[in-house]
Amino acid sequence: MRFVQLVEVMTTKKVNKLLIGLLTLVFMLAGCQAKETPPFLEVAGVPVSQRVYQYFLQNEKASTVSHYMTKYHTTYNEHFWLTKYGSETPQQFAQDKALRTLKQYIVEDKALVTAGLIKKPLVAFTDLKKADQTGASLSGMAAAQKTHSALMMRLRSQYAKKYRQTITSKQLENFYSQNKDKYWGKPNLVNYQALTFEREKINDLGRFTALVQQVSGKSSDLSTIQNDFASKGFSGTFVMADSSHDKDKYYGNYLRASNSGDVQQGIIFIAWTSNETMSLVRPITFTNGGYYDFSTVKEDVAVKLLERRLNATLAKKAARAVLQVNKAALSKQKLS
Repeated sequence: MRFVQLVEVMTTKKVNKLLIGLLTLVFMLAGCQAKETPPFLEVAGVPVSQRVYQYFLQNEKASTVSHYMTKYHTTYNEHFWLTKYGSETPQQFAQDKALRTLKQYIVEDKALVTAGLIKKPLVAFTDLKKADQTGASLSGMAAAQKTHSALMMRLRSQYAKKYRQTITSKQLENFYSQNKDKYWGKPNLVNYQALTFEREKINDLGRFTALVQQVSGKSSDLSTIQNDFASKGFSGTFVMADSSHDKDKYYGNYLRASNSGDVQQGIIFIAWTSNETMSLVRPITFTNGGYYDFSTVKEDVAVKLLERRLNATLAKKAARAVLQVNKAALSKQKLS
């Protein structure tokens, strides 16, 4: 009887050991299997969901189409994304751009975390809801980018205050000298003639408009044109003005016309200076406005120098950021 009990005890122990061994093996296999399935995407140690990646990918759609139409004169159709142009398809081109943008974004978000401005990277996407089957929308991306940009401005401000005393006067002077054309140039001084008409005093609008069209683009002196218009029943007020004294009455119109390429020295252009007044404006002379004196912009020089230093630091970190990609899963993310 005791022998039988002993056998039963030994048998029970062997069974328990066998069960423990089997369970251990199961857990080990499960662990191995889990390791064999990599995350969708990880950037600089930050996991990125498929939904967030789709925000960045879809955001590259318009610029990618524009790039290929400009460079390869291609046509946008159902075959566009998977057709190879050069060494890659537009799909691959957009994916690469999305990944580079993600790296920069996450590195900046990690800097925001360190500065105490957010709790974790990609937090701006937390509350965004799915807008379609991809889980991404341009409005959602725009909202996240707006939040991110505002926080980055706060980070740059903090950085500038923290490191202001580390910048020497010589560094400030050199930075000002190298970048004054970009940041501290004064607007050109523009002198011009202007002939202004009030709408309520124009009885024959059709005839008046025809006369205006005749002189637009001409180089005639506006004082002479004033007399010509007056002889036909259209009285206008002639002034000589310059961009530093007209309180933007004519200068704003001049800038808009300049940006559109519709203004040249000595050439008349049409400007609506208010809802009730229309002017013929003729720029006469342009004088270089020069630069704001270093002493008056010194603090702005320091801020911009430190902003550039911070941007360079973040760009280097983004370039070195480790990117772990589940290529099989990533290849299934499509643009259409």
